[in-house]
Amino acid sequence: MSEFNDKVYDVVIMGGGPAGATLASLLKRQTNLSVAIFESEFFPRDHIGESFVHTIVPTLQESGALAKVMASECYVKKAGGYYVWGNQPWITFFEHQEHVKDGHIRWSVHANRPEFDQILLENARSQGVEVFEGTPVTGVRRWGDITKVTLGDLGSTSCRVFVNCSGRTGNTTITGERPFLSKYQNIAIWNHIIGGKSAQTLPGDWNIFRERNLSPIGCFAFDDGWFWYIPVPKVVQGKRVITHSLGLVTDPAALKNPAKRFTDGRIFMETARNVPFLKELVKDAELIADRFLTAPNYSRISGKMCEFDSGEIRVGDAAYFVDPLFSSGVHFALMHASAAVPLIKAYFDGEMPENYKRELWDDYDRVLKGLAHAFGLGIDQWYAEIARNKPESVYWAKRGSMPLMDMRRETFQGLVNGGLHGDLVQVITRGTNNMSSLGKEGALSRTLAQLERMEPSPTARIRMKPNVAIKASLTLEGGGYSPDGKPPAFVHGPYWTDPDKYANEVRPLFAEPIPCHRFYFSDGSAVDQVKFVDAMHGGMAIHAALRDESVEYGSFKEKLTPAQQHVLIHLLLADMLVVEGGQLDKLPSGLG
Repeated sequence: MSEFNDKVYDVVIMGGGPAGATLASLLKRQTNLSVAIFESEFFPRDHIGESFVHTIVPTLQESGALAKVMASECYVKKAGGYYVWGNQPWITFFEHQEHVKDGHIRWSVHANRPEFDQILLENARSQGVEVFEGTPVTGVRRWGDITKVTLGDLGSTSCRVFVNCSGRTGNTTITGERPFLSKYQNIAIWNHIIGGKSAQTLPGDWNIFRERNLSPIGCFAFDDGWFWYIPVPKVVQGKRVITHSLGLVTDPAALKNPAKRFTDGRIFMETARNVPFLKELVKDAELIADRFLTAPNYSRISGKMCEFDSGEIRVGDAAYFVDPLFSSGVHFALMHASAAVPLIKAYFDGEMPENYKRELWDDYDRVLKGLAHAFGLGIDQWYAEIARNKPESVYWAKRGSMPLMDMRRETFQGLVNGGLHGDLVQVITRGTNNMSSLGKEGALSRTLAQLERMEPSPTARIRMKPNVAIKASLTLEGGGYSPDGKPPAFVHGPYWTDPDKYANEVRPLFAEPIPCHRFYFSDGSAVDQVKFVDAMHGGMAIHAALRDESVEYGSFKEKLTPAQQHVLIHLLLADMLVVEGGQLDKLPSGLG
């Protein structure tokens, strides 16, 4: 009998990748809960995704893993990226606009995933997490307030909270269908090369990385898709060397053409050597292995991100996976892990009212869905922008003319909440940060246009629906509100010179739940809620102004602060306002 068979853990985590290992480490550092990870594979193991964005750094620091990664030889520091789909690359530092203000370089890493992931898993083990490798979860069933976790032929264990961090293919009890988040269904094919030049060495005034020898990721569009180019430290023939991960993303249908069988080394390298800019980096490079790695690259989203009654949470790719064009996979994994910690702490808090707990868990579901939909729209818009520059390509023409994905309320809420990161906007707008410069046919442009049409005309009159009330609550995030006044790490320039030294000067991405209020339908006619922190958003004043009488929309909106206007838009999206005489469009019925 295995040591876990008779145990009831507080938390069982399915999967020991970055999402699971980080969540486990954070829980052990912040609580006394018993935590176990069950991982089907034995580490180290290969995994797609070798370049990360800077948002992972604060969470790694909070988990205790950052210093261990920095002490290893598995990484190269990364300062941003450049993206080529026309005659000139489009570039960005991380937090590009903040860098312009303060001159500090925000950074992340390119990493050898087998080593990086093992460091994170061993960090969890060192924090007191019980880690079982080669132990797959094969079934999950809830009995009362206990979840029985079946572990194949190895037996079973039990827990109070079950967290699915199993990746894109994982499936357990709460998800139902996992629909596609994007119409684009691609395949990724990659290998590693030696003899490639560093991406920052390309000539040209556009190259902001070359002078300071800062390493970016390079992404290069070609007729059948796009290539990535990432420096990866690996041990080759017994020596540590800088290889480059060279991979392409394409339509699986392209592989049916013998001339485009990209898993053939000769065809793969010949294709790369004909791509503008990339060809200068790989002209003298050689593959280090004959075997190519492949992975389906379908953007998918779970039907539910968590369920309070069954005590189950989904984190990382198990929640959703978005196209890797912006290196977002590990970013989302660690962000979800950070957000799941207060959910789990609340679950075990005997003094917190149950309705507060449920609202926190609902927040997690809404926040993740909004981020996924908004980010997916940004990626789809990016593909549409590339298609504008490659009209002769069947691949890009197909992607430029894709029908708009079915929009849900989360899509609009994600956009209103800033679900598009500024660096993504920096690139897809070619450095202008002006959404009006985007092609009107793209998914993001069309969604923003519909959002604009939903706004009432200035002369329309609005008032609160009589069944809308306000209640006290807690929230995972306060929309920019910081109770202690500390800034997030992303805007704190000095933090990036020494994250451990300045850790106490910044606020975690998700800390303790913040007291808030929520607009809600008091008669239960709808489940939508609009949360606000009054010190930040002034929601009480909006309620007082609209509760008993109607006001002219345009003049009322002009008197509001930007934060109050934000709340007003959410009230419109949630259909909590009566609009008389001039709303141009409504959210399509059945959404949300």
